[in-house]
Amino acid sequence: MKAIVVHEGGGPEVLKYEEVPDSVPADGQALVRIEAAGINHFDLSQRQAPEMAGATPPYTPGLDAAGTRADTGQRVLVTGALGTYAELIAADEDKVRPIPDSLDTARAAALGVAYKTAWACLQDAELSEGETLLVQAGSSGTGQAAIDIGRHLGATVYATAGPSKHDLLRREGAEPLAYDDEKIAELNAGVVFDPVLGERFELSLSALAPAGRLVTCGALDSPMVSVNMWPIIGKRLRIIGSGSASVTTEQLDEIIRLVGEGTLGGPVVDREVPLDQAADAHRLIEGRETFGKVVLRP
Repeated sequence: MKAIVVHEGGGPEVLKYEEVPDSVPADGQALVRIEAAGINHFDLSQRQAPEMAGATPPYTPGLDAAGTRADTGQRVLVTGALGTYAELIAADEDKVRPIPDSLDTARAAALGVAYKTAWACLQDAELSEGETLLVQAGSSGTGQAAIDIGRHLGATVYATAGPSKHDLLRREGAEPLAYDDEKIAELNAGVVFDPVLGERFELSLSALAPAGRLVTCGALDSPMVSVNMWPIIGKRLRIIGSGSASVTTEQLDEIIRLVGEGTLGGPVVDREVPLDQAADAHRLIEGRETFGKVVLRP
């Protein structure tokens, strides 16, 4: 089979398109023929420093894919299984979930990590109907998922992005803001979803109302932050770490159902790229030239 292989950490150029042995399922695994693979920011971080992100070269990257089971032909989503930048994957049964005919393959491949992460974050932050939600980096796959889920939960949603993506944020139902917009400090938000951190962390905190919650799943900028603790103490703010690992199989099936029936809008697929051009796809994401998700097609 064909797959992307990383032999050493580095830039997008380390993503090599190669012939590798076919995946063979062990007991408790399903063999899935991949039709589309979703790219996550985690893939980029892992590519840059594999050992720090749980991979030992040579390895095939990717955590999300959609396709069909080789044994039954059932349409499925694979999520949380390393090795989806390939034509085949042997994945644990609990990471292989059925998908309805109403959910096309590309959007299914874009669903997994992003929607699980946003779901976990907003649940852990206890976002409730009528609250204001600020989504930092709203044009990212996880940011777009947070906008979608936030609206589903009945929140008024604001989101940050570069000016060229503001119309796209409006289309998704969020009020767009520049990253340094003065309005951020006046939002009185119940929840801020911040996967960026870094130098904008204090601005995210300033957006919160008393007893507000900032929830983070990562650091697209930097995990190292400097913060004045007095506003946190004075406003009784909470900072919450969260992520996709806490989402149960039942919750994932519920997310799939909600997207399939249209209750949730579902992932926005910016573009589909041939698997052998995975390096170009990573460059597009690193250059912030995309909105939502990029999907690889074997």
